Amino acid sequence: MATLSFIPPGLLAALASRPAATLLPRTPPSIRLHEPQRRPDDPRRINLFPGRALGEREFERLQAYVDDRIAPLLASLAPGIVEGLGCVLSGTAADSRVRVRPGLAVGGAGQLVRLFYPLDQAWGDLVAQAERDQDAPLRDGLFLLTLRSAVEAIDDATEAEPCTRSEPDPLRERRIETVSLLGLQRIAGSPRLMAMAQARAANRISVRLLRESPFHADSGAVPLGLVKIVGKLPVWFDARAGRLLAEPDAAAHTLLAHTVATLEAWQRENPGPLPEVATQTLDELLGLDFLPAAGPLPAALLRAPAARTPSLAFLPGDLRVELAPVPAGTVEEVVAGELGRGTVDLIHGLGEHLRLLLAIPDLDYRRDLFDLPQRDTRLEDELFRRAERATHAYQDWKAQWYALFHGLSGAQLEALRAPALIAKAPPEPGQYRTRLVTDRVKALWPAQQGMTSHPLANLATMAAAALPEPYASHLAEPHPAPDDYQPVPDVQPDGDGLLRQRETLRADVRHLEAALDKSFRLLEEVGDFLGLQRQQLDALTVSFSTLAGGVPGDGLGSQLVRWTAKANFVPKPPPENPS
Repeated sequence: MATLSFIPPGLLAALASRPAATLLPRTPPSIRLHEPQRRPDDPRRINLFPGRALGEREFERLQAYVDDRIAPLLASLAPGIVEGLGCVLSGTAADSRVRVRPGLAVGGAGQLVRLFYPLDQAWGDLVAQAERDQDAPLRDGLFLLTLRSAVEAIDDATEAEPCTRSEPDPLRERRIETVSLLGLQRIAGSPRLMAMAQARAANRISVRLLRESPFHADSGAVPLGLVKIVGKLPVWFDARAGRLLAEPDAAAHTLLAHTVATLEAWQRENPGPLPEVATQTLDELLGLDFLPAAGPLPAALLRAPAARTPSLAFLPGDLRVELAPVPAGTVEEVVAGELGRGTVDLIHGLGEHLRLLLAIPDLDYRRDLFDLPQRDTRLEDELFRRAERATHAYQDWKAQWYALFHGLSGAQLEALRAPALIAKAPPEPGQYRTRLVTDRVKALWPAQQGMTSHPLANLATMAAAALPEPYASHLAEPHPAPDDYQPVPDVQPDGDGLLRQRETLRADVRHLEAALDKSFRLLEEVGDFLGLQRQQLDALTVSFSTLAGGVPGDGLGSQLVRWTAKANFVPKPPPENPS
């Protein structure tokens, strides 16, 4: 029940003039403001009105009321950083400065830590503050850089000299403010950890935070990063190893964030391909002693995942490594579900089981994607039989083509619109398999631009390459032919085809016709010559008959011919004086 006692100003003189005895029995009047009603988990709020006097107790009750109202809201948040509060350490040695961006965090006991403006503090001031908090000199070690809220007097005059003109008014009201203070929380100091590299030491501390919470309920400090201090000076600062967010499994997410950052730095330092022969274990290669239970790994650590026996770019050591495909859309869900299981120990030889999940595009993923395909021997036997039938059909077609068109020239084949001769027989089953493997190799390893031939176009290089199954088995162990398979020899027919023979016969006929025409012309010329001779004999016969005085002849001149055998023909001498 809240009451307020007061004295009216007008009655002050009258009351002072009365005897003290008469004042003692009287009680000051009181006004009941309201009847409080208690409810579970519902703090009582002061009823404020103009003119009401507020003392320290009332202010404390107001602040308690605000804290009690905010407490259920913060109960759903785990300790850690809610937003912002990014931390950067700049400068070197004693000139270093710590700068923290605005943000919001929750302490170990639900304390609200808010930073409205950037906080910039010199390293020397931070060390002095840490020594005042610890009441001891700052030792070398690994520290968590923390941020906490505290209530301090802004105008504290304890250091002012008394009885001086600069002394503040002793009746003034104190100014108490809620401030945000940086601090250093020592977490490790062993010489072994101090001698480690930054990435390895931060990895060890991140694993320790999985077992030991850095939040203390009394101080309410929230860690912002991890810093190594030697001689009260910073050596290095890691803003990921000690940054815990207000979420479930915050330490596991911190380990994952630090591991991812370390792997990205490792990839930048090693842009080229790794050596073909692995010589380092995973912890020696990455510089980490532990890995989170789930998270990404560089693809360069795995070679030829589609081969029959994929290889690793590191020595597995005591790790049991297996490979499994998953849809790319489920990777984040898998990582989130498995992250809280702990860590993967790389150095103590515990026989950890490391499963490498290869992210496959969702449209290309199948359940049997990594199953080694079994060779279908029945299909290969049928391939031999199909090849035999195809070779028989080709040989029959080739024999028919030769029987028709063999011996014809190109112009003659074009004039007849004859089909072109397929000079190459169907490939053997072994050649057919080799061609399939070659085509698959070209699809797996596309040829570089500007190359005239594919680098894996011959059997020697293909055999040396890591081919997936069943292509590798086709080259290493070719399937034998079935018992009923009979290779068909390639027969080369001889002799001219029918059309060529027809052309030859046509040429012979044309030659004979020309010879007959010539013979007929000769016969006609001989007949004409004989007729001319007969006419000449008839003319001679008539002439001789007239000469002989009308000697009868036989019409053939034979009698005249008989007389001419006994006749003596004397040439007529030419005249002496020809005119």
